[in-house]
Amino acid sequence: MESQVKWGIGFIVIGLTLSFMAFAVFPIMIYGIPVTLVGIALILFREREKIIEEVKE
Repeated sequence: MESQVKWGIGFIVIGLTLSFMAFAVFPIMIYGIPVTLVGIALILFREREKIIEEVKE
């Protein structure tokens, strides 16, 4: 697994954990949603740097 995928899965797990903890304390949900979105973005855009490097050459 590439580094972006590992970090993406980690951020998604942390974000979902924070979001589920929001049932106890509401302000934590504010942090959980962006962390989850960053994790999803890392997984979705993991191949972009390879495509950009190929175009430069």
